Amino acid sequence: MNDDDEDDVVRQYELASVIDLREALTAAAIDFLDVDNERTIVIYQSAIIMLTATDGTATAARAFDAELWEPPAEEVGHEPAELLTILVEELLTMTGASLIE
Repeated sequence: MNDDDEDDVVRQYELASVIDLREALTAAAIDFLDVDNERTIVIYQSAIIMLTATDGTATAARAFDAELWEPPAEEVGHEPAELLTILVEELLTMTGASLIE
């Protein structure tokens, strides 16, 4: 990782079943904006996160990346990577899906 990438936080997730990321965000009352068929901008605990379907689409994803674009405006008590993990756990809870280990 070079110096320009030090603050980049990206995690890849592979799911055991297909989920609708946008439906899960709606069910969890998390604000988001559709970008295109694969990408969704999420505002979570004042952080800006890009979810990108890497296998499928945002409404039928089997795998996706979560990238922290902007950290929370205020201190939320979590490291950036932890924030992504908490968001994904919330989405999994809303859909009943699980990750492939």
